[in-house]
Amino acid sequence: MEKKSEHSLQFKINDENKYGSEAISPLSLCLAHYPLNVVLQHPPGVMSGYHWHGHMEINIPFDDDVEYLFNGKPVIIKANHIALFWASVPHRLVNLNGCTKMAVIDVPVHQFLAWTLPQKLINHITHGVVVESQHPNLVSLFEIQRWERELALSDVNRQQLVHDEIQLMVKRIAFDGWTLRLEQGYDIGNNLPHSSKYSQHYVSLMLDYIANHYNDALTVSDVATAVGLNTNYAMGLFQSVMQLTIKQYILMMRINHAKALLSDTDKTMLDISLTVGFNAISRFYDNFQKYTGVSPLNYRKLSRANSQWQAQGLNPLTQTIKGASDGKSLLLPDASL
Repeated sequence: MEKKSEHSLQFKINDENKYGSEAISPLSLCLAHYPLNVVLQHPPGVMSGYHWHGHMEINIPFDDDVEYLFNGKPVIIKANHIALFWASVPHRLVNLNGCTKMAVIDVPVHQFLAWTLPQKLINHITHGVVVESQHPNLVSLFEIQRWERELALSDVNRQQLVHDEIQLMVKRIAFDGWTLRLEQGYDIGNNLPHSSKYSQHYVSLMLDYIANHYNDALTVSDVATAVGLNTNYAMGLFQSVMQLTIKQYILMMRINHAKALLSDTDKTMLDISLTVGFNAISRFYDNFQKYTGVSPLNYRKLSRANSQWQAQGLNPLTQTIKGASDGKSLLLPDASL
C-alpha cells in the first residue's frame, strides 16, 4: 500500500471542463495519486489550449502522424510509433492529419521511476524531452483495447498484468532504441547506473513534498528535513535519479507553467510571476531570460504569433478548455478543502 502524503492535494474535477484551472502549477501534480489509465481515442481531438497533468504520458497514433506543441515547440509523432513524455510540460495536440485512432496511456510518475529502465531514457523524459520509439508497430490496436477493457475490471490480477505488459512495452523501446523528438539542450552523459529502489523511494517522497508545498518558499533543507534525510545526502539522491538538482527541478516546472500562462492568458507579468511561485518579479524576469533565452514579453509575442493558432482559427485568450488536469478532466482549486 502506498504511503499517502500528510497533505492532500486540494483539487476538484471541473465537471464543465472550462477555464479556471491554469493557476494550478505542474509542480503540484507530479505525484498526484491518479492510477495508470489507458484510453483509445477514436477519433482523437485537437486541443484548443495548453494543458498539463502529473503523469508520464504515452501516445500511439495508429493511422497517421500527429503534431503537438510543447510550450511552443512543434513535435511530430509518427504513425504507429510510441511517444513518451512528461505531461507536466504544457502541451497541446494541434494537427491530426488523417489520424482517427490514437492510444493515450497515463503512467503515474512514481510507477514510471520504479520501472527497470535505462537511466538515460528516464532522464530524457524527466528533463522534458519527447522520446519516440525507433521502430513502429510495437503494439497493436487489439492490445490497447484489451488493456482499456481489463483496467475497468475489478480483478486486480488482470490490472497488474496490464501494468506489467505496458512496462514491457516501454522496456522494448529501451532495448530497440529511441529517437529524441524535442531539442535536448542539456547533457546527461552516458552509461548512467540505474538508480536503486531506495533512491527512487526517497525521490518520490521529495517530489510529493514539493507537490504539496509548491507555493511555499521552498529550500533544499526543507525538502530534506521533510523526508528525514541530511540535506547533502538528499540532494545527491535526488540528482542521481532525476539528473537535476532540486532547485533546477523546481525552476524548470515554474518556467514551464509561466510559458503556458504567457501564451494562453492575458495575465500581467506580476500576476504570472506570483502564480508560478516567484516572490519577486525581478527574479521571474531573470530566471525566465536565463532559462529560455528570451524575455517573458518577447516569449508572449512569439507564442501568439505561432502559425498553428491561425491555422486552427483559434485565439489562445478565448479558449476555455485548457490548464491543469488529471489526464482526463480539467482540475480546479477546491476552496472547500
